[in-house]
Amino acid sequence: MYGLHFQKQQTPEIFAPYSLCPDRVIGHWDLTRIVVSGLIHVDDWHLYHNMISFLWKGYNLEYKMGSLRFLLTVGCLLVLCHVLVVIVAVVLATGFQMPGPLYQCSVGFSGVLFALKVLLNHNSPTFSSVYGFRVPTKYAAWLELVVIHFLVPRSSFMGHMCGILAGYIYVYSSAMQSILSSGAGALSRWIGAIVGPINNRDNTTSPRPSRTPTSSFETDEDLARRLQEEEYRANRPPQSHPEQSVPEHISSSELRRRRLARFGNGY
Repeated sequence: MYGLHFQKQQTPEIFAPYSLCPDRVIGHWDLTRIVVSGLIHVDDWHLYHNMISFLWKGYNLEYKMGSLRFLLTVGCLLVLCHVLVVIVAVVLATGFQMPGPLYQCSVGFSGVLFALKVLLNHNSPTFSSVYGFRVPTKYAAWLELVVIHFLVPRSSFMGHMCGILAGYIYVYSSAMQSILSSGAGALSRWIGAIVGPINNRDNTTSPRPSRTPTSSFETDEDLARRLQEEEYRANRPPQSHPEQSVPEHISSSELRRRRLARFGNGY
């Protein structure tokens, strides 16, 4: 659950062209690092930890937002988090004479995970246990930020902190939420306009009416109705023939008269 960071001169060659280095982003306008660095992981365990954390957060948030809006939200948080990393590094270097963060390079998806944690828990009234410490769930991300920094000294403290800040910016920015919601709606209509004609063409070229959802549903409904009727007839008590039933309130003379009237026409 952490994004490793390292000094630029110690960066492994395989990560050098893709890692998030604020000085490279500012000095050479290498903007692709803002996105690509979030998709690179140091090793298998780094990837496993991040994906397990992302699975739980993504499952809950995608259910609330919908798939398209969740996809756009993750992309927006990825860019926002890494842009904040660059801004904070520049501010520390120019305003506080702390050039170290400007030359630190990082890779990993952890900043986005911290942002998603804020989105998921920012208004939660419950309490959570973070490494044995019981805190309000809405503040759990801050405690996790500090604990991970001490447990994993090489983790990117600034990247994680900027992820939390990105999450709060999203939560309290109704304009950003509205833009992402509108973008998800437009993307959904665009996909529908592309996929719709393809589905219609497939149905026209190879129609299979016997397997359509409507016909299948009607067949199942008819089958269920028939089974219910058969079960009702099977459980219904047998009725005797009308000729064999003699109601008690009919007298013998009345019964004899009715029989003569019924069968007398045949002779």
